[in-house]
Amino acid sequence: MKNMMSFERKAKDYYGEVVINKGLMRKAGFGARAIPVYVGEWIISQFMDGDELTPDGRNEIVNTVSKYLPQKADKNTILNRLMEQEEVRILDDFRVNVNLERHTHDLSIPLLDVSNGMVQKDIIDNNPMLLKTGMWGLGTLRYVPPDGEDVKKGQIWMVDFKAFQTPGVDLDYFRESRKHFNIDEWIDLLVSSCQFNPDVHRLSQKLLLLSRIIPLVEPRVNLTELAPKGTGKSFVFDNISRYAAVIPGGKLSAPALFFNSNTKQIGLIPRYDVVVVDEIQKIHTDASGEAMAALKMYLESGRYRRATGDMGTSESGFVMLGNITLGSNRLPLYESDGIFKELPAALQESAFIDRIHGLIEGWFMPRVSRNTPSKSLGFKGDFFSEVLHELRVDLRYADYVSQSLHLPQCEDMRDNKAIFRLAEGFLKLLFPDLELSEEEFITYCVNPAIRMRQQIRDELSKIDQEFKWVTIKSQIPDEFQSSHPDERPNPEEEAKKVDPLAPDRIPEEKTLDLVEGQKGVSFEKIFLPYVKGAKSIKICDPYIRLQYQIYNLMSFCEILDPSKGTLKVDLVTACDAYQETELRGKLEELKKGLSPDHIEFNYVFDNNLHDRWIETDTGWRIILGRGLDIFQKPEDKFTLGFLDQTKRKCKATTITYTRVKAAS
Repeated sequence: MKNMMSFERKAKDYYGEVVINKGLMRKAGFGARAIPVYVGEWIISQFMDGDELTPDGRNEIVNTVSKYLPQKADKNTILNRLMEQEEVRILDDFRVNVNLERHTHDLSIPLLDVSNGMVQKDIIDNNPMLLKTGMWGLGTLRYVPPDGEDVKKGQIWMVDFKAFQTPGVDLDYFRESRKHFNIDEWIDLLVSSCQFNPDVHRLSQKLLLLSRIIPLVEPRVNLTELAPKGTGKSFVFDNISRYAAVIPGGKLSAPALFFNSNTKQIGLIPRYDVVVVDEIQKIHTDASGEAMAALKMYLESGRYRRATGDMGTSESGFVMLGNITLGSNRLPLYESDGIFKELPAALQESAFIDRIHGLIEGWFMPRVSRNTPSKSLGFKGDFFSEVLHELRVDLRYADYVSQSLHLPQCEDMRDNKAIFRLAEGFLKLLFPDLELSEEEFITYCVNPAIRMRQQIRDELSKIDQEFKWVTIKSQIPDEFQSSHPDERPNPEEEAKKVDPLAPDRIPEEKTLDLVEGQKGVSFEKIFLPYVKGAKSIKICDPYIRLQYQIYNLMSFCEILDPSKGTLKVDLVTACDAYQETELRGKLEELKKGLSPDHIEFNYVFDNNLHDRWIETDTGWRIILGRGLDIFQKPEDKFTLGFLDQTKRKCKATTITYTRVKAAS
């Protein structure tokens, strides 16, 4: 086994059987099977030899998965085996719904697309979580054919069930063992337990990672995380807890969230500890507005009321995850206008945003890479899930925060409530034994909570003048609080400050990184300062062949200013033999079109050409990673950006501006 870090040695010494090498999931032979990490780790633990997974153990896992976790394509084969009166055992995420009208317990078997199976009462009595979030486990199924009398229709029965999840935890032992770790070791253990590698994240990033799971440990916490694609926003919710439900971007409806009046089934919010809506930039709600009205009521009070009269309460948290565009400075592109600008209109309403307790600044997280997953020891997923779940109901933490949290300058009730809940969540995660100093409480619990709420408060002041600009400070302000402006920044000044692409800026040697999906970019912004005043420009780009690539070249020529005399533009490009006649014709048309505007355009073909650059007689060379082809293909022909390039999405590329000797 590799050399252990200090937190791993202590985890092994004090937590023993409830920790596991988090890197084993990638080595265990699950392939592409879609099972949560907490289920996979339970299976792995059954076949380990001490701390190691031997080749024999791996073979056992492969055989188990092949035998009990069939592919969706095998559905009809399994149904046929059942109909032939064969007893079948499968691993699945089973759930039981109570049907009062039929006086039955309806078993849901996702693999078989069955929602009306039958289950023996003793199985439900021994596994009550089947009635709530459902449970992963090994179910033994039998088929009872119709007999024309007692059994009118064929029925699939579950006659035995072996849960693949820890039934409970010793919370006192968990808390007591915390004292053996210093704060850095404990944070690393938690980060590794969330399946992330603590070695590749700074402390600030580790706290951002842990802030994601606050709704799993603290009731009714509402969060939003906005970030570029590929930062692992939803991974932790999909994989470490059976008490979290993730909804992909789509329609949000009151029946799905709260209560379905037709089926009499409760929705996701009353059923789970946290409901996560992924890709919120793609969601839409019902035309009646009922879903958003019910959601706003719930986020404020924990109560919901349907238009049908159905009502209820819940302790579930609510999390929204969204992709946003970053500028070249790696900050949100619309930071000065409001970063919620890219979201659907229903989610931009200030009354809704104010009910969100904190914003996770996902743009500070690195993109997921091969080094991102943990290779260290961490708590087993099913154990960690139960710990977080049971900590939700412990009132000692709220009592500690009530006595220790002081925000004399924070007058807003929602700000206070949000910081209180977030600080309590950090407290449960980082100091479950409640053994901490006042300084540690402020540094690791209060200040991160203030930052998350301050982000929400700042966004509110940008979109709604009723929200005055405030700076929230703790008794020991950190760098973020100390540098937060006392007055609302001027949007125009901020835009100049954060936009390195202003067309009228003074050109300088530098490297410009454009990120995938970035907007606000145009040829005028990235090229004009460097070609201004030039009388001769040479473009080398081997991929000026297709119609849209020629349009890109024409767009470049449109930013040039030949008002002080004829301006020469020489193109060097490449061309396949079968394309040459057609391409010559198009370039001749372009040459003819540019001539009346005093742009003398010429071209040559060089099929050995590879590099892409622009060079001017004023002494600048612009090295182009993708040539002029920097924009993504429009999603359809009516997508905005046909005339205004700043509305188009960019491809990821790098542009380097260097000084060379001016041409004589």
